[in-house]
Amino acid sequence: MRIQAICIGTELLTGHTVNTNLALMAEALDGCGYTVACEVCIPDELGVIRDTVRAGLAQADVVVTVGGLGPTCDDLTRPAVAEVLDAPLHFDAAIYRHIEEYLRRRNVPLRCEALHVQAQVPERATAIVNRNGTAPGLWCPSADGGHVVVMLPGPPREFGPMFLDDVLPRLRALAPPDVARRGLRVVGVPESIVEERVDRALAGVSGLTKAYCARPLSVDVRLSASPDRAAALDAALEALRAEFGPAALDAGEASVVASIGRRLRGRGWRLATAESCTGGGIAEAITAEAGSSEFFAGGIVCYANDWKTAQLGVRPQTLAAHGAVSPETAREMLDGLMGRTGVEAAIAVTGIAGPGGATPEKPVGLVYMAIGVRDRREVHCRQFPGNRGTVRDRAVATSLILLRNALQESDGAEPAAATPAG
Repeated sequence: MRIQAICIGTELLTGHTVNTNLALMAEALDGCGYTVACEVCIPDELGVIRDTVRAGLAQADVVVTVGGLGPTCDDLTRPAVAEVLDAPLHFDAAIYRHIEEYLRRRNVPLRCEALHVQAQVPERATAIVNRNGTAPGLWCPSADGGHVVVMLPGPPREFGPMFLDDVLPRLRALAPPDVARRGLRVVGVPESIVEERVDRALAGVSGLTKAYCARPLSVDVRLSASPDRAAALDAALEALRAEFGPAALDAGEASVVASIGRRLRGRGWRLATAESCTGGGIAEAITAEAGSSEFFAGGIVCYANDWKTAQLGVRPQTLAAHGAVSPETAREMLDGLMGRTGVEAAIAVTGIAGPGGATPEKPVGLVYMAIGVRDRREVHCRQFPGNRGTVRDRAVATSLILLRNALQESDGAEPAAATPAG
């Protein structure tokens, strides 16, 4: 089943809006064994939309349009698709009433003509209820039944639930998966080394396609094959787990933070952070994980030296003798954080993110990361390349990997490497 995505909106082409919908759709389809064969981003112009949909139907079995279903004059997807499918628009009273009720519950006024526009449906189309907005999605088969155009609204909070809950099950019923896939997330190993080790572990195995995606905290290894080779994929995945050992996330762990959280929750421990150069980035990465409130107590951003002293108990003489960016300061930040909060695990980070503030002895990218797990304390030094954002991102990634390593060692497992993958 060939699927083409058409993302509609002049704001996408001018850079005023980031297209997160495509990422969600492609990832969801990939997880089910389907592939987006092509994606096109076009402006809000009737002729362009019409021509692009027509071309898409000549190349794909399913065309998914995203955007252009609102009530304003530049929302032109409905009439364009209706013309291409030779399916005249008609007014749907049930959709109109649904929109009216949705707006009434939220006390939002909207002119009658706008509601009428959003209640227009092409012939043969089935409406997909929008639980988070007004414009319904539309599942529109061609006259011969050989193709489908799926029209979905552009706002992510509307698009996401509709695609995942309503469209994806329909696509799965329409055709079987094109491919079987397995994946493994490897922590703290550079992408090139991951590839070498994968090739070694799978030497002699044929019929599998390998792909890699480097992320700030990890490298994703993706194996693909025809659906009838699912058993071979399972065997290959087990071979990779044996190859990477503790550097591979366990089954069910989607991220480094999830791995950390599982270990902390299992022991009833809590985690806290003290950050200088990362400015709260570590705490942000932790709290982005659903359920992190079960193990994350909180974080302190101590940028100024007087805050390091007042909030964490870093001694003024330590700062005077060694500076804010030093192993001594990082260690006292960690000791103060754990002593004052009573947490069982902690991260403290201080460094020079740049572009200013460096000296010959302390260049941009120098970061000290202190990791605490109960009575164990360790301070790590890294020299990260790149600009300010890159240094901060790498410091966040490495700190979390180091904490995961420390927790693994307390489990009795060998640690993974502590170099960010990306």
